[in-house]
Amino acid sequence: MSKGRKKSTPHETIRLSGRNVYTDKRKRTIYYDRLTKQGYLIHKQNENRMLFFQNRFVIILFAAILCAGTFLSWTQAVLAGVITAVLVEVYFRMSYLKKLEVAEDVDFERRVSSLQYIIDNKSRGKVIALAVLYLLFAVLIVLNAYIEQYSMGLNVLSGLLAVVGLYCSILHMVALSKMK
Repeated sequence: MSKGRKKSTPHETIRLSGRNVYTDKRKRTIYYDRLTKQGYLIHKQNENRMLFFQNRFVIILFAAILCAGTFLSWTQAVLAGVITAVLVEVYFRMSYLKKLEVAEDVDFERRVSSLQYIIDNKSRGKVIALAVLYLLFAVLIVLNAYIEQYSMGLNVLSGLLAVVGLYCSILHMVALSKMK
C-alpha cells in the first residue's frame, strides 16, 4: 500500500432490512423515519433493539392473542394491545430515536430489501428451515384458534398473524429460488 492511501475499514454487516432501511454513501446502515423525514445511523450495538422496534406491532399482536387465549377477554386483549402499542411507539420516538446519530446523506436508491438481504446473508439450509417454520406457524396459529374456539375478534387477530407468517414463508421461498 502506498503512503498516501488510507486503510479502508471493513463495513459491519447487520441484520436489518426492510422498507425503512437504507444505506449512505459510506455503506452505513440507516433507518429512515418517514414520519419525521429523518435518517438515523444504526450501529452494531443498536441492532437488536432496532429489530424489536421494526417488528413491534407483530410482537404486540402475538402477545395480545396469547393474553386473550389465556386470561383476558378479546376486548381486554385488544385494549391492552393498543395501549402497549402506543406506549412502545412513544418510547421509540421520544427516547430510542433521540439516542441515535442523525444521518445526513441517506441514499434512497440503496434500500436494503428483505429479499436481497436473505439471498446475500443466509445459507440455503437456514432459508429452507425458516420458510417451513413460518408456514407451520401460519397453519398452527389458525389451527389453535379453531381448536380453542376463539371468539371472532381473536380469530381475526390469529388470521392476521397467519398472514404475516405466510408472507414470511413466501419471501423465504422466493429467496431460495433466487439463490445460486
